[in-house]
Amino acid sequence: MLRGHLERLGVSSFWLRSALDAINYCEQGDSFHPVFSVAGPAPARSVVALMRLEPFVRAEIDWTISPSESPFWVGSAGELQDELFDATASRFLDLYWSDHNPSVRPDLEAAFRDMVTVAEDELPEATPAQSEDASHRLWALGSAGYVWRVAETTARTTDLDLRAALVKEVEAVVASFPTGEPEEHLLAWAAAECVNRNLLLGSASPGGWAAGGEFLRRGFRFAERHVFLEDVALPLKDQWYAFSFGVALYDVDAFLATGAPRRAGRARGRGRLSPQAAR
Repeated sequence: MLRGHLERLGVSSFWLRSALDAINYCEQGDSFHPVFSVAGPAPARSVVALMRLEPFVRAEIDWTISPSESPFWVGSAGELQDELFDATASRFLDLYWSDHNPSVRPDLEAAFRDMVTVAEDELPEATPAQSEDASHRLWALGSAGYVWRVAETTARTTDLDLRAALVKEVEAVVASFPTGEPEEHLLAWAAAECVNRNLLLGSASPGGWAAGGEFLRRGFRFAERHVFLEDVALPLKDQWYAFSFGVALYDVDAFLATGAPRRAGRARGRGRLSPQAAR
């Protein structure tokens, strides 16, 4: 059955052993154990998502835990794919500076506003002019993160969906949205929670688990140089946070756009950003 499943996906039977290993590790509760797969090294549960193996796993996989919390998560190790990066960067600039920037939408702008409001509270005291420049840069980088993710969607290197595992993790975040909170807070809350849980957003970038993290970091450095030309003194960690928020916002937005039913989950809100604090 499993061999036939892989054939239907267009995956060579050479990877049958990897599929079996991923299933076995997940059934043993060792879902972050590294497995070498058709898309490179990845945690077992990510291989299960990539190869759509969940129906074969005789155990429930916990998607609420970020791979970054495991000592076994796979980091950056692989080809940097310069040509693919250059093509993504070019598409990013076309989208970001166009009249059809995909991050310019009322509900997304409300989420960016929440992010900026909360982030400003943690910045060192500054003059009103400096504070305004910092706000503009944070917003610009949040928007850039969203648009960068859009640009990445055209840079697929395999027919398999490298985003499959992250989609499961985002779904778990959305499911933990606190009961009773206004629905209009969901986008900002979930994007912030993805960042606070330290989801490995780069795993869904070109290069996947092998090199996607570095691809995304290069995207941040590229965006940081191109979206806000004024010299604003802003800690690098805050700039990375704003960019990561934008990337996560795209991932949450894309999941919600599928219309998938939201499962009830437990709230695990923790850390830096909480849209409610901006109200």
